[in-house]
Amino acid sequence: MARRKARRGPRARAETVSWTPPLGAVQREPRSRWRPGYWLRHPAFSAFLVGCGVLVVVNCGVGELVDREHLRVRGETTSAVVEKARKPRRGGVLIRVRITTPRGEVVRPRLIDTPEHLPAPGDRLAVIYDPEDLEYAYRPGYESSMSGPLWLIALGVVPGLLYGWYLRRTWSHWRDQAEDWRHRRPVPRLGERQHPGPRRRPRA
Repeated sequence: MARRKARRGPRARAETVSWTPPLGAVQREPRSRWRPGYWLRHPAFSAFLVGCGVLVVVNCGVGELVDREHLRVRGETTSAVVEKARKPRRGGVLIRVRITTPRGEVVRPRLIDTPEHLPAPGDRLAVIYDPEDLEYAYRPGYESSMSGPLWLIALGVVPGLLYGWYLRRTWSHWRDQAEDWRHRRPVPRLGERQHPGPRRRPRA
């Protein structure tokens, strides 16, 4: 009996050592951060887009301020003849005038600051133009009005500040959602309406 137990002992130990627990769920590698599913969910991407939009709008406003300053400094007032006046189907008003510069050059700029009533071809209008930019003409007084460019700058800055405040409160939520998608955890679909709180509860 002792021998039989001695023979079975090493074999039982060998069976115990060679046993392995069953494998659980396979852990796949995280997705790449360069995939659209990640960066479309990450708040840095939306911050980049909004920042670009703000810069474009503010740049347009600043550009208008610069153009008006140039017009105020070197603008020349003259009488122009309306050559074309019509309302395109897409909206707005298109008016082209003919101007003869002091050097005898005939130019046909587009009138930007259009009058309330559409003029007829052949009518005369008092306009101001920049000798160094003969593509556009304006009505007198256009260069002294700052409401347009200031409204344009405010239109870019105010929504940008509000969206920055929103992102500051919800940044961790959107960042964690992008990381959940990257690590293959369930997340809402892109475009699905959500109501994120200022802070997300930590995952268990």
